[in-house]
Amino acid sequence: MRFAKTTNIPVLLIGHVTKSGEIAGPRVLEHIVDVVLYLEGERFTSYRMLRAVKNRFGSTDELGVFEMSESGFQAVSNATEMFLTEQDPDSDVLVGLAFTVIMDGSRTFIIEVQALCLSQSPVGGSTSKVVNGVDINRANMIKCVLIKQAGLHIPSVHLNVVSGLTLTETAGDLAIAAAICSSFLEYPIPKGIAFIGEIGLSGELRTVPRIDKRVHALAKLGYKTCVVPKQAVKALGTEGLENIKIVGCKNLKEFINVVFSR
Repeated sequence: MRFAKTTNIPVLLIGHVTKSGEIAGPRVLEHIVDVVLYLEGERFTSYRMLRAVKNRFGSTDELGVFEMSESGFQAVSNATEMFLTEQDPDSDVLVGLAFTVIMDGSRTFIIEVQALCLSQSPVGGSTSKVVNGVDINRANMIKCVLIKQAGLHIPSVHLNVVSGLTLTETAGDLAIAAAICSSFLEYPIPKGIAFIGEIGLSGELRTVPRIDKRVHALAKLGYKTCVVPKQAVKALGTEGLENIKIVGCKNLKEFINVVFSR
């Protein structure tokens, strides 16, 4: 710190993190520096995320996404491609797939949620073993609400979030329910539809923070329809959303009738 202040030369300190995700070493190190950055990434992927947890010169509400190439780190212009898979619009694989928008800092990511409904529970298999990328308590809650409030008798569900991402936001509740209903009803969800919203225990749909930014991100990527809670429709307005249809639903029953009616 003294060297940096006396010479006006930036100093970069590179260290490791512990198993709990904290910087190894004394906490005083984090206090004396101006910026703390975390470089994160999965072991078997070339993508890395640069996250600011402290910044005396600006906002920490930013996230940088980079890809390791032959010439070093390169910025990823469209980070959404990390979490989406190429699909044939006429393929049966669209059954049980739904899309939602999550936020990390100020950046939006469109992710794919997959569901597989079985006619009976797997032998010797617990629910925790067939849920990847979704909080187990949240998944069980959504399944129970679908059984109680929507009348769907779902014996067993496998859930997965593409690319190993963990869905921690309640904004993905509606996409999880859509994927489950799609698989259970054997009804493919048409391409270009996304779902944003939180589900309550009585089956009501609730709005989520910064829903306007999420919907605008979908519009920029060419999505044609977005299903949201009805109370969020008025707040969204129409500016910048001329090419995307906003569908508002009050509860799960109305949502199923609108999306899955033949």
